Amino acid sequence: MAGGPAVRGRHNTIDSGLKGLVFDVDGVMFDSRRSNIEYYNLIRHAVQLAPISAEEEDFCHMASVDEALERIIPPRRREKARDAAGKINYTTRILPMLSLEPGLPEALFWLRQKGVRLAILTNRNNSVAELLRYFSLESFFSPVMTAGNSPPKPHPAGLMSIVEAWKVDARRIAFLGDSSVDEQAAGSAGVPFWAFRNKALNADLHVSDFFQMMQRVAPLVKDG
Repeated sequence: MAGGPAVRGRHNTIDSGLKGLVFDVDGVMFDSRRSNIEYYNLIRHAVQLAPISAEEEDFCHMASVDEALERIIPPRRREKARDAAGKINYTTRILPMLSLEPGLPEALFWLRQKGVRLAILTNRNNSVAELLRYFSLESFFSPVMTAGNSPPKPHPAGLMSIVEAWKVDARRIAFLGDSSVDEQAAGSAGVPFWAFRNKALNADLHVSDFFQMMQRVAPLVKDG
């Protein structure tokens, strides 16, 4: 946007108008750590294993379900674990444990009003559609890239698919994430990376909440 401050970082610059913003889900849109721990501990309990460790909690929080099960379930118990996962009532047992990050609805409405396109890139799988419906957010995002329709992060294919679908310059969008796999995916796709509440990441922009994000991004967007 002419006359506005650029967002600069490792290798990219957004200085001529933000066209789209891609969101990670867990740890960005939702406080979901407790629900993820509950989900994987239910699976572990079903196969007579102890609760996951703190290190495993960190891994499962950013991994796909398949990656998580490979990490926390021994090979001989994985078939039973997958059966147990399929029997968990996600809507009644897990979804009520999630909470929206403060300011997210306001930020989504504001971005849409400004004409910024919105998409999702997550290592979740089939739960994403149900999650968006539960919180009435499904109308905001297109496309929605998951571990079910794209290789999981840090592979850049999901971000590259969004760039192709939107037909925009990769340097005119940004990916908002909170983990190293998000940072790696953005770097490999040539997309500016914005870190949400994680100052340890190498990012083009750091934000602590969605209200601050709107303030920081305002100079980069125009009314839609």
